[in-house]
Amino acid sequence: MTSQIKFAEPMRSDDPAQCQFYHLINVPGHGEVGGQWDLRPCIKEYLGNYDFSGKRALDVGAASGFLTFSMEKQGARVVSFDMESGALWDVVPQKQVRDNRDAHMKMLVEANRKLKNAYWFTHARLGSKAQAYYGNIYALPKALGRFDVAVMGMIISHLRDPLLAIIGVSELCDTLIITNQIYKSKEAVAAFLPTPENQEERVWWIFSEKCIKQMLAVIGFEIVRTVASEPICHAYGKPRKDRCIAFVAQRMK
Repeated sequence: MTSQIKFAEPMRSDDPAQCQFYHLINVPGHGEVGGQWDLRPCIKEYLGNYDFSGKRALDVGAASGFLTFSMEKQGARVVSFDMESGALWDVVPQKQVRDNRDAHMKMLVEANRKLKNAYWFTHARLGSKAQAYYGNIYALPKALGRFDVAVMGMIISHLRDPLLAIIGVSELCDTLIITNQIYKSKEAVAAFLPTPENQEERVWWIFSEKCIKQMLAVIGFEIVRTVASEPICHAYGKPRKDRCIAFVAQRMK
């Protein structure tokens, strides 16, 4: 039962300088803020053209909350999940991380704190009724209850063990939506992205379309549809469109 779960107490967050807005969003009374990604032009496609009206939804990896608030705007009752602390981030053990582990963890903890600030800053100004739960993505409690739909928006590439996380999320829902960038291959491939040369610390894998479909099939989910979108990425200086695919899958009977 959800009554066994202690949801996060809403935090007072009034200083945007203490916030990190991962996605661009228009906050009432404050204006546009953010971020590394702009999903606004394609949010319905990004969420797989799913009808959220009246549904109980789980936003997995909510960050500063853009997907939560978008689903809520479309009529969902949303629970936002994110890591309890930035110290739980799956960091690729590159040399620069190993050599400065304490400083690196401190930076991740601070970044996570600012993401939570941004979530509650926006939550208050939107009058959101979404609940938040902070924990470990590899150990989601069954007491969160059942969800009509769970959304994993561009997070599986950031996980050391994406299949374990997908399995845990799938046990809580009847429909699972995974949206991710795609590796161009006709095979069921998950390619390991980091190298000593690129020094990548936060992205582990890039997946082919067939790989994601095959993982979902193995855990008993059938693809209903795939929907392409082109959110705008601002993470590398000049804005650019970056193609993503939403995999909308339902539990097989």
